[in-house]
Amino acid sequence: MSKQKSFEIAIKELETIVHKLESDELPLEESIALFDEGTKLSKICSEQLDQAQEKIEKLISQLKN
Repeated sequence: MSKQKSFEIAIKELETIVHKLESDELPLEESIALFDEGTKLSKICSEQLDQAQEKIEKLISQLKN
């Protein structure tokens, strides 16, 4: 299993995909493939943000104790 992309790399790749999709110059099949890849990258980012939020909440909780 390959190492998961860092948040920063996933965001950069997602931004690139968005720019390509906004260009209106792609064939339909390529647009669909990019959209699919974008949804996967979005999920990676969302999961990593959720993990970061959990860590921050745990740290804040520890400070209160």
